[in-house]
Amino acid sequence: MNDRLLLARTFARARHEGQRYGEFPYSVHLDDVERLAQPFGINAMIIAQLHDILEDTTTSVDELVVEFGGMIGLSVSYVTDPMGGDRKSKKHQLHQRLIQLDESSEAARLALIVKSCDRLANVKACRLFHHEKYKMYRSEHAEFRKATYRHGLCEMIWWELDMLIEVGDKIGRY
Repeated sequence: MNDRLLLARTFARARHEGQRYGEFPYSVHLDDVERLAQPFGINAMIIAQLHDILEDTTTSVDELVVEFGGMIGLSVSYVTDPMGGDRKSKKHQLHQRLIQLDESSEAARLALIVKSCDRLANVKACRLFHHEKYKMYRSEHAEFRKATYRHGLCEMIWWELDMLIEVGDKIGRY
């Protein structure tokens, strides 16, 4: 295993200690996102481990820059929800930030990939365990897609995510 990835896993587990992802330790979610990000390289996997650290812990961007470098810190900051306000306003602000990202920048490209992997991991888990959250993700899908999707960037992630949303709509169970 890559030393930087091992450091990111260890760092994330320590910072998210005691937090839960539904019934599971939070690391289960981080590992799911990392697995989805694996085809996009080691930096995507590192960002996957760190993607929630700024919004869910007291970790600062400066700490991430010291430990993992400026590109990783910047990418994680791109995917982090703004502080304060309700979910709708935070997501709107985040989507406005994501819309403006230029995927020719490595930090932006990786942020868009990891944010898509994160959403896919959440949708998969919620379809199985939390139907109300699944409905929420389904209702947000069009706006999330408009902000995050870039043609050719991570098509297989988007194919699966779109199919999970579409199937949920068609079967009408959720």
